Amino acid sequence: MLIFAALLAGTVIGRAVLPLRLSWKWKAGLSLAVLAAAFKFQLLHFFGGPMFFAPDLPEIVLLLSAWVFTALFLFFFLLIGADIVRAGYLLFLFCRKRKRTERFRIVGNRVNLALVLFAAWLAAVGIWNGKKIPEVREATVVLKNLPPEADGLRIAVLVDFHVDGLTGADYIGKIVGRTNALQPDLVVILGDFVDGTVALRGRELLPLKDLSARYGVYGVPGNHEYYSGYEEWMRFLPTLGIRMLPNTHVKLFHGGLILAGVTDPAAAHRGGSELPDVEKALANTPSGAVKILLSHQPRLAMKAAANGVDLQLSGHTHGGMIFGISHLVARFNAGFVSGFYRVGRMTLYVSNGSGIWNGFPIRLGVPSEITLLRLFLRDPEVIDQKFRTGK
Repeated sequence: MLIFAALLAGTVIGRAVLPLRLSWKWKAGLSLAVLAAAFKFQLLHFFGGPMFFAPDLPEIVLLLSAWVFTALFLFFFLLIGADIVRAGYLLFLFCRKRKRTERFRIVGNRVNLALVLFAAWLAAVGIWNGKKIPEVREATVVLKNLPPEADGLRIAVLVDFHVDGLTGADYIGKIVGRTNALQPDLVVILGDFVDGTVALRGRELLPLKDLSARYGVYGVPGNHEYYSGYEEWMRFLPTLGIRMLPNTHVKLFHGGLILAGVTDPAAAHRGGSELPDVEKALANTPSGAVKILLSHQPRLAMKAAANGVDLQLSGHTHGGMIFGISHLVARFNAGFVSGFYRVGRMTLYVSNGSGIWNGFPIRLGVPSEITLLRLFLRDPEVIDQKFRTGK
């Protein structure tokens, strides 16, 4: 993260600040502002307490810092694009044996200013989108061994709330209300409930007590639970009526449907925490039962498929957050980022997430979602699955 921050600051200062015809004082001031924006995470960590991913700061501070950092981030990539165009133009001049004029520099500075304003506007729109209450996204899944009594089962999928200084009890309450209106038979929450300790953020999750589903509410931890007191959160979440499934399972419909869950790979960096174990989660389950696995991160899909899982539900990626960078996000998540995938004989669904993270609270073309999955024994009249190729 430090390397990227340095690259971000160095590129913007070198390509957009230093070429300006301003006094050294102005350039120094602008350079310091760029450095502060680029090293936002380190500054918020310094002023906001011991938790790097969960600074305890007022909402306005988190919003403004997020807006400035996001604008800088977007400007960085816009600047790279503009520099590619500039390089092409300079090559054209070289081939024509023409010299670069002063007008080229002036136009370049004006283009940079336009890009800064565009990036600032995009960042504002993205944060506005990120803070919206998620819309409902419905889809169907066909599972051939589904118990007849589970035909048409409605599962509400929630994930990645990241409750912190930007999202609180009111936000969660609206998600709960919208979810309950769907009348789900089952609710699953796939981790990253929160950024912060139970003492600091526990009360913000209290509306989850109101979630209602015929067969219960189940959950698994995400990586962010490990950053702010995993054991304490695993004791607290069940008090909200959420049955946690860390490397274990429950049997539904007389054992005809297995709902299993795993811990998160982040446990590897927290001494004493149990690593995700698909085999343990599925131990002693009937071979002919339909198996649904809750895993915060989609990267366990290959192992899940190899262990006979029929449907894996995951989040973590936030859908890529910005339209057009899904392939980049997928590279860090075993090739998965959003929507349906076929992995062997298994179906994988990756949610865009139901919230935002204060570190990068932006959504452009990738809306948050409350997912309603309908399970069927055989094809209904309309199937709205859209599969991507899994690795």
